Amino acid sequence: MRTITLLVLILLLMSVLCVFSTKYFDLTATGYYPGPECTYPFDDGFTAIGHIAGKGSIAIDPVNGPLKFNQKVYVEGYGYGICNDVGSAIKGWEIDLCFNTYEEAVEWGRQLVRVYIIK
Repeated sequence: MRTITLLVLILLLMSVLCVFSTKYFDLTATGYYPGPECTYPFDDGFTAIGHIAGKGSIAIDPVNGPLKFNQKVYVEGYGYGICNDVGSAIKGWEIDLCFNTYEEAVEWGRQLVRVYIIK
C-alpha cells in the first residue's frame, strides 16, 4: 500500500513539474475590474486583444515587461490567467489582474507576486 501511495505522489509531482516551467518572475500586481470604475473609457467588457474581460485576464506591458500577449501563466494567490490586456498605468514589471467585481479588485490592492510561465 505504501508503495502505491509513494508512486502516486511521485506521478503527481512529475505532472505538476511538467505543467509549470521553471521560469518565473516576481512582479508587482494590482487588481482591476472591467467596469467603468476601473477602465473608463475602455469599459466595453473586452480586453485589448478582443477576449471577454473577467477573472483570468491579465494586463501587461507587452513592450517593456517580461510577459507577452497570449502567454498562459499561474499567479500565486490569484490562479491561472492569460496575458491578454494592457493598462495605461501598467509599466515594465507590473501586471494588473482582472476580477469579477470591483470589491475583489480593491481588496487585492497591490502585491508582490510570483508569476510562473506555463509551458
